[in-house]
Amino acid sequence: MASVHEAAAAPPRRSQAARRGESDRRMLRAAERLIARHGMAGTSLADVGIAAGYSRGLPVQRFGSKIGLIKALLEAMDSWFKAHLARKLDGASGLRALQIRIEAHLGSADRSAAATAALYAIYVESLCVTPELRQDVARFTQQWRDGLAADLLEARRRGEIGRRVDCQAEAAFLLAAMRGLMIQYLMDRSTRDLARSRAILLAQVRDRLAIRPGRAEETSR
Repeated sequence: MASVHEAAAAPPRRSQAARRGESDRRMLRAAERLIARHGMAGTSLADVGIAAGYSRGLPVQRFGSKIGLIKALLEAMDSWFKAHLARKLDGASGLRALQIRIEAHLGSADRSAAATAALYAIYVESLCVTPELRQDVARFTQQWRDGLAADLLEARRRGEIGRRVDCQAEAAFLLAAMRGLMIQYLMDRSTRDLARSRAILLAQVRDRLAIRPGRAEETSR
């Protein structure tokens, strides 16, 4: 029988919900790593269970199917990024918020190369290998475009950019540019090149859009 001191020192037992939450997070992290290396097509639910330290069948019990697991992974990524971005923005708005948003997206490669590679593998494979995910991916990335557009609209309202700037078109262009830079990074894994490209993109945003004292608003805007 354990002594009173031993009983007092024993850690409290976690609830079933806490244990389930931890096992789900471990499986999602394992899925992220495996998809980053092998893509969705090369990753099975059994692989995920084993890599997470559980049985081959546990992912099926929790997520039902590979599609269910990928959807859960996208939701987890989205929740993390929203919280991270909120901390970075810290009340910023307009053109400053736009710059922070771009830096946060492109900075994901520095924070987690595996998460970035997994996310872009899901993007690419949803086009043809797993079309069931196409709408989910579209909704996921539409949020990014909406965020960019909202910052641009606020910058226009505040007079930081020209009144004729097409905020929706600019948001689409910026999202496409960021995706292209991330794909290039995943191909050559050069964080130095990505940092340089990020600086160039931010400079172009300022030079093309920001209204500086003494510069008249261009008619194209």
